[in-house]
Amino acid sequence: MRKEIEPELFNYNKFPGPQFVSFDNIVKSDDIEFTMLENFKNAFDTTSFSQRFSELMLKYDYIVGDWASEQLRLKGFYKDDKKTANALKISRLEDYIKEYCSFGCAYFVLENKAPKEMPKEEFKGRSRKRRPRRKKTSNQNTKASQTDNNQKELSKNQNFQLKKAKRKKQIKNPQKETSQKSGEKDFIIRKKGNNK
Repeated sequence: MRKEIEPELFNYNKFPGPQFVSFDNIVKSDDIEFTMLENFKNAFDTTSFSQRFSELMLKYDYIVGDWASEQLRLKGFYKDDKKTANALKISRLEDYIKEYCSFGCAYFVLENKAPKEMPKEEFKGRSRKRRPRRKKTSNQNTKASQTDNNQKELSKNQNFQLKKAKRKKQIKNPQKETSQKSGEKDFIIRKKGNNK
């Protein structure tokens, strides 16, 4: 059997907030006071507002509450002259109601004449420094690349040795060299200093 809970006992906040009282266009608690700017379809209910209200809402200049599926949702807005995102400015209220609220829903707008600056929470954990990523290589790849490098080095050394040997032969034996092609004239390579 399902247990029935009276709506007055609902409290959506972890810590119960202040209890509000409304009269005329003023919504008041012990040290908090709001002015009712708009109450479309008698949307404002003091018990529901008290249950949903959080002290974080005190940083906003305006508080908008809308009803959907018998649930009250609160959203904060700033004045137009504050440097914040455009979506959080009160001039965008009509867009918010058309796009994010149920069609034809009941809503209300409260003005907070004395918004409070909320302290920023400090991060208490230690900061982590990121290490640069190292390139991962498998053992097989490194062995293959090492053998390839070794073979290249050997072939370079062999080529160098062959060229060096050819140069030495040319310097020691200045002989007549004939060209492979027939019909071309012979020429002689001589050392410097022999002018014969």
